[in-house]
Amino acid sequence: MSSEEMLYAKGSKIWIPHAEQVWESASLEESYHKGDTILKIQTESGALKEIKLKPDGSNLPPLRNPAILVGQNDLTTLSYLHEPGVLYNLRVRFCERQIIYTYCGIILVAINPYADLPLYGPNIIRAYRGHAMGDLEPHIFALAEEAYTKLERENCNLSIIVSGESGAGKTVSAKYAMRYFAAVGGSESETQVERKVLASSPIMEAFGNAKTTRNDNSSRFGKFTKLLFTNQMGVMYLQGATVHTYLLEKSRVVYQAQGERNYHIFYQLCAARAKYPELVLDHQDNYQFLNMGGSPDIERISDADQFNETVQAMTVLGFSIQQIADIVKILAGILHLGNIEVSKKYMEGSDVEDSDSCDIFQNDLHLQVTGDLLKINAEDLRRWLLMRKIESANEYVLIPNNKEMAMAARDALAKHIYAKLFQYIVNVLNKSLHNGSKQCSFIGVLDIYGFETFEVNSFEQFCINYANEKLQQQFNQHVFKLEQEEYLKEGITWTMIDFYDNQPCIDLIETRLGVLDLLDEECRMPKGSDESWAGKLVDKCNKFPHFEKPRFGTTSFFIKHFSDTVEYDVNGFLEKNRDTVSKELTNVLAQSNMQLCKQVMILEEVDTLGTDANKMATTLGGRVVISANRKQVVSSKQHKKTVGSQFQESLTSLISTLHATTPHYVRCIKPNDDKIAFKWETAKIIQQLRACGVLETVRISAAGFPSRWLYPDFYMRYQLLAHRSQIDKNDMKQSCRNIVLKWIQDEDKYRFGNTQIFFRAGQVAYLEQVRANLRKKYITTVQSVVRRFIKRRRYVRLQKIIFGIQRHARGYMARMRAQKLREARAALILSKYARGWLCRRRYLRLCHSVAGIQQYARGMLARNRFYAMRDYYRAVQIQRFVRGVLARRAYQKRRRSIIICQSAVRRFLARRQFKRMKAEAKTISHMENKYMGLENKIISMQQRIDELNRDNSALKHKTSEISVLKMKLEMKKNLEHEFKNIKAACLDKDKLIEALNKQLESERDEKMQLLEENGHSQEEWNQQKQIWCNENRELRKQVDSMIEMAKNAAGNQREHEERMLTEIDNKELNEAYQRAIKDKEVIENENYLLKEELSHFQQQHNGIAAFNMHHTRTASNASSQNEDDIGYGSAKNTLEINSRYPDLRNKNDSFLDNTSIVVKLRSILEEEKQKHRSLQEQYVKLASRNKPTEDSFRVSELEVENEKLRSDYDQLRTSIKHGVEINELNAQHAALQEEVRRRREECIQLKAVLLQQSQTLRSIEPESLQLRGTDASNVHELMEAFHSQKLVNRQLESELKAITEEHNSKLMEMTQTIERLNNEKDELQEVLFKSMDESDEDNIETLKQNDRYLRMELKKAISQYLLVQDELKLANAKLKAYRQDGGKLENQLEEEMSRNKAANNNSNDVGANVTKQKSQNPLGLMKFHNSDLDKILQRLLSSLTPRTVVGLLPGFPAYLIFMCIRYTDLTNADDDVRELLSKFVMQIKKMHRTPHPIENRVIWLVNSITLLNLLKQYGDVEEYVKFNTEKQNQQQLKNFNLFEYRRVILDLIVNLYQALVMQIQSLLDPKIVPAILNNDEIQRTRHPHGMRNRSADASSPDHGNVPAWKQLIGQLEHFYKQFQHFGLDSIYAEQIFSQLLYFVCAVALNCLMLRGDICMWETGMIIRYNLGCIEDWVRDKKMSNEVLAPLAPLNQVSQLLQSRKSEEDVQTICDLCTSLNTAQVLKVMKSYKLDDYESEITNVFLDKLAQKLNARKMPKSDEFTMDQNFIHPFKVMFKYSDIKLEEIELPPHLNLDEFLTKI
Repeated sequence: MSSEEMLYAKGSKIWIPHAEQVWESASLEESYHKGDTILKIQTESGALKEIKLKPDGSNLPPLRNPAILVGQNDLTTLSYLHEPGVLYNLRVRFCERQIIYTYCGIILVAINPYADLPLYGPNIIRAYRGHAMGDLEPHIFALAEEAYTKLERENCNLSIIVSGESGAGKTVSAKYAMRYFAAVGGSESETQVERKVLASSPIMEAFGNAKTTRNDNSSRFGKFTKLLFTNQMGVMYLQGATVHTYLLEKSRVVYQAQGERNYHIFYQLCAARAKYPELVLDHQDNYQFLNMGGSPDIERISDADQFNETVQAMTVLGFSIQQIADIVKILAGILHLGNIEVSKKYMEGSDVEDSDSCDIFQNDLHLQVTGDLLKINAEDLRRWLLMRKIESANEYVLIPNNKEMAMAARDALAKHIYAKLFQYIVNVLNKSLHNGSKQCSFIGVLDIYGFETFEVNSFEQFCINYANEKLQQQFNQHVFKLEQEEYLKEGITWTMIDFYDNQPCIDLIETRLGVLDLLDEECRMPKGSDESWAGKLVDKCNKFPHFEKPRFGTTSFFIKHFSDTVEYDVNGFLEKNRDTVSKELTNVLAQSNMQLCKQVMILEEVDTLGTDANKMATTLGGRVVISANRKQVVSSKQHKKTVGSQFQESLTSLISTLHATTPHYVRCIKPNDDKIAFKWETAKIIQQLRACGVLETVRISAAGFPSRWLYPDFYMRYQLLAHRSQIDKNDMKQSCRNIVLKWIQDEDKYRFGNTQIFFRAGQVAYLEQVRANLRKKYITTVQSVVRRFIKRRRYVRLQKIIFGIQRHARGYMARMRAQKLREARAALILSKYARGWLCRRRYLRLCHSVAGIQQYARGMLARNRFYAMRDYYRAVQIQRFVRGVLARRAYQKRRRSIIICQSAVRRFLARRQFKRMKAEAKTISHMENKYMGLENKIISMQQRIDELNRDNSALKHKTSEISVLKMKLEMKKNLEHEFKNIKAACLDKDKLIEALNKQLESERDEKMQLLEENGHSQEEWNQQKQIWCNENRELRKQVDSMIEMAKNAAGNQREHEERMLTEIDNKELNEAYQRAIKDKEVIENENYLLKEELSHFQQQHNGIAAFNMHHTRTASNASSQNEDDIGYGSAKNTLEINSRYPDLRNKNDSFLDNTSIVVKLRSILEEEKQKHRSLQEQYVKLASRNKPTEDSFRVSELEVENEKLRSDYDQLRTSIKHGVEINELNAQHAALQEEVRRRREECIQLKAVLLQQSQTLRSIEPESLQLRGTDASNVHELMEAFHSQKLVNRQLESELKAITEEHNSKLMEMTQTIERLNNEKDELQEVLFKSMDESDEDNIETLKQNDRYLRMELKKAISQYLLVQDELKLANAKLKAYRQDGGKLENQLEEEMSRNKAANNNSNDVGANVTKQKSQNPLGLMKFHNSDLDKILQRLLSSLTPRTVVGLLPGFPAYLIFMCIRYTDLTNADDDVRELLSKFVMQIKKMHRTPHPIENRVIWLVNSITLLNLLKQYGDVEEYVKFNTEKQNQQQLKNFNLFEYRRVILDLIVNLYQALVMQIQSLLDPKIVPAILNNDEIQRTRHPHGMRNRSADASSPDHGNVPAWKQLIGQLEHFYKQFQHFGLDSIYAEQIFSQLLYFVCAVALNCLMLRGDICMWETGMIIRYNLGCIEDWVRDKKMSNEVLAPLAPLNQVSQLLQSRKSEEDVQTICDLCTSLNTAQVLKVMKSYKLDDYESEITNVFLDKLAQKLNARKMPKSDEFTMDQNFIHPFKVMFKYSDIKLEEIELPPHLNLDEFLTKI
């Protein structure tokens, strides 16, 4: 079977000619076979027809393209390139899909929709930016982007040629192209350039456009706009523009055809006449130049609004107010000039009309107004309208004008004025648009009239068609050149393509003795006329094949243009070509007093484009010569050029310019003459397609290889046409060769290029047919297998069902039979048991009756006996009680009498005894007995005093022994002088070591004292705690006994019980009170005695202590009971000691270290150890004498504390009794706080004393060292002593650390105990209150018992609480003391080391240098100088690299800046804080305005947020400070309220966020479309079939085998890690990722909306899979679901692509697309690409869907794209920071130490 027979099979669709529709679709009724002469077909209307064919089949009707190729973006990709195929493809796109743009090779075909479409917004511009032509749907923006990209890449000149007939939309297309260039070529520094370029369009439309029968806004001139670009750092910026105009239709000023209007500006001026009363304007219908067409208005257009827009645009372009006013006056003058009435003139003295002259009334209103507006002499104007001057050799003659000539002169003047004004406006536009700077290259936009043919075609149509002939020639040459370059690029063989060349037609017009040449020659003839010129044309041009003479008449001629044959009427050709105007009239206007009018009239005609090309280096707009000094311009006739010659020269220069550029073509098509939206008139459109060169392009493409497929696309589409053995996925090119060679035998039908396969016309359709047949075959096979499977499965299922039914039926019958047998047997058994039961029941009933009768009879007899016995017993009892009452009454009476007598006697005896005892009490013997116990105590105390005296005498004996020891020591010291010469060289070292030894010894002594004090206090605390526990235990026992006694006495009366309990309580309290008083007295006496002993002992041994301890403060010289020195030693002690022992200060050895003395004695007296051992033992004993003194001080302190605690305890007991225990607790707590404060002050005094003593020692040290130099000892011994002291010091530090840890652990235990006691207290109170609420009056005794018990428990809990609280306070105080002592010792050691180091450098000034101590209480401040602010901020910005920031605290620079702010707040420096914050904000703004890495933007976003939170946290807003600690509240800002700066920093954060998001979006942009819309199973760039990518070199780079969605997620992962590393909170990271996902959705959705070729089911599956990967990544990062919300539109689009599209599914689709507007849903549906076996989407379905979607409650919008530049608002949340400012240290690697100092 041949290919023709396969293609023309039965059912194939073809095209047949039609009279009205031009082409009609039909289908074959029978298959075609070679040799057939008749072809039976059926049209779409159902009519059967027969077509006659030639035997060779050369006239077979054209085939329709396959369904896959219908609606293609590029007409040249159609398989069958013929006229009906092109027409049908455009119709489907325009009518069904409402797509107005289509490619035809290099041509962009634009069909005027006569409706406003949402295709030109900023979102569409951004969507096409950066995409190659062919990536997205055809659009004027795609063509402009192609030109702009080529301009950037190659830096060459380009042009866009927009053509088409009037009303086709040329002006709109050119305007949108310039809008795109202005948008993408904008510069931040020159924002006015874009505004001016866009503002030039309203001005040019107002002065150069008019309403015609075919178009409401028809351009009546040609315009070539040059957009000038300059190269700045590799980016092309719009620098300016120039406008070149051609052939303004001046005749429209004075004449309009029916249904047309004059230029828009006149009607706009009349509509705005109220603004200019000086113009004396009236309604537009009252002016001769405006009312000829009879159609003064345009639908939906307001002339007044348009005038405002025009004036505003003129203001933007630099027109001054005076210039605008003068222009308006000139326009009004033209209108009034047209209304000057020319009347007939009569002979003087008769009524005969003078046909050779005319007249104008001198008082004509319009004449006077014209003169006033133009500031000219009205009489001169009238004169030269009525007269004309003819020059001769030596003189001139005035000749009157008749009426027709006068009106012609008037009209010529009006046309001349308007043309000059239009030229002047263009000049001003050029000067404003071009700023004079040097441009790099340009893009030219040519908006020129298309081919025109009317019923009467005149000179204007001739020039327009001549221009289109030239442009068509240039277009044909360019198309042929591109085809040739494409073939050479792909390396295929090709033959010369025959294309239409219209050079003969051009020769007819412009060669010598051509139309224009003959026309100019006739114009130069004095008596030349249109008829004579027509005769010359017939004579001279008849030899040209494109020229025809008319059959009848000589007033017209025919020219065969490339699109059609046009008949031109010669009437008016000469006059329009001459374009003459009276020289006298122009001189009148040139002498005007209006400056603008004078300038306009002296303008000279210059070939603007030629001048521009020749003088590119000079001013580009300088094509106008304005001679201000000349009063008039007189042009010689010999040198004046005609309009035709001027137009020819301009056209030649234009074509030269276009040849020097890379052209791009836009062909505008007018679909109908009625201006109805989306109405399709086939005949009119086909005529325009033929005229504009679209079909010629198709023909050229069809002559070669029009169908071109990339190897990957061809492989994906047709891989099923070859056997698997011929398919190699690794070599797609060879696989494609195998497929083509298998099915296409003719080698001339295809070519294999380097990247594409080229096919002749029809071959792709043939492959599609083959593919469809194979698919049908394979599908049939699959269907048969599936149907067999379904039928067999149904048969097996039925078989199983039948077997099951049979099985269950047989089982049921068997069960029924068995059931009957069981029922029969059961019936017998039931009857047997029923009979037996009836008999038993009858017998049992009888027995029960007999037994009941017997029971009742016996009961009655028993009851009678019982009643008799009861009555007898009651009688006996009554008698017994009566007798007892009588006996007791007599006894009571007798006893009462006896008691009265006894009480009287006893009262008498008691009174007598009281008197006697009262007298005895006054005797001395009684007093002696009373105080007998006190004497015993005094005796015991006296005995104790005697013991102490004996101890004192022993101490005196020891003191006498000390003097002997001193003498021996003096002797031994004399021996040390013998080593003086040996140790002279070590004097300096000895001084250094001696100073260190002194300091270390003092530190050791202090630490040892601390350890001893801690040990003693701990033991005493444990003892006292045990005593208190015992007392508590005794009190508990007493309480228990009292409760037991109360329970035993429960039977007594209530009053007696209360009295007894009160007595017991009082007794207990009195006993406790008396016991406390006695203990207090005993303790006070003992305390007094101990004080006396201590003072006495201290006086005796104070000198020894001073000698041994060298005036170092210890517990031995501190007293807590001394009134002059409370609690601690002071400088007074030192002075007293020095006064008692003045002789010791004069001796050299009075300041020696005890440790060094012991070491020296041990080394020198090595041999005499036995002899001096006793002396050392005595020395140790004397030294240990100090400890009892310390213990006495500690005991006294503890006794005072014990006394205080006892008093508090008694007060608490009393308060509990009175029910005011809470107040008492508060008072005691306040007292404890006061005690703590007093202790703190004492600590401060102690530090002051210590500092004074240290300074005293330092001042004495140099002298001591110099004296010590004479008695220096061995260096080795001193070093040994120094090292031993260091070891001791380390041991003491370790012990101190252990004690501190122990106290911390105890502190934790005490804290837990306090919490437990608080809980118990709360529970007891709750029980107490609950029991009190639930009590009633009947249970008062129980409540009182519970109340007393709870009171006792409360006392116990309070006492335990106070004890634990005291322990806690004591432990805290000790811990604080230990820390302070440790820090003090460290500081002293550092001072000593630095001082000794300085002593080594300067031996003459030892100890003079004092180092600065480090602050132990940092305030969280950073001190700085105002002059260093710039350096600080600069180093912060430069030093904070990402690697540096990772190792710092998140937001560390913000903390530094806030600490600086706190410093300014502390110093109340208002100017400093303002300057600091202002410079910080300026630095950050400067950073985010300039290019910076993303890491830096993230870092400073984090720091800005942290600084804002710190300003809130440490501000004065209650909402933010409620989480602060006490320390943080102390650090709040006191002097400044930085509310305004918080607002500024918040704005700064938003700007940083927007800059960060925009930078990240720019990085993600190129990855989004491949990651979302492309299938990543095949890793390569896939272009859909039918799309010809003409920018292959601009494609994205290859990223290996990594899928695109993984690259996108990898980029998001990278940003996520950066946010984590730099400390960005998850709240803000989620907001950023939500914005990024919105951007991903917007970019992908916009691309999908603009790529109808991928709107198919497969794309929905790809989108769903790729979005699922992104959603999984978001969930893995544990982000909230709100982050995924922006992806909802894209998800719904994917579901929409995969949904069913029938009328029944309309509601389902509406419910599915909740995030998509109506325009987006309809755009997807109209662009949806059906598969071969999908049902067609009908118009009924689309209408129902649109109606249903519009009924939704959603905002109405015609935009089907999303705003890619939209950024969601950034929400800044407050977050509390627990970072302590005082713990922040300044890292050295930031190099800020010299500027910042921590306070």
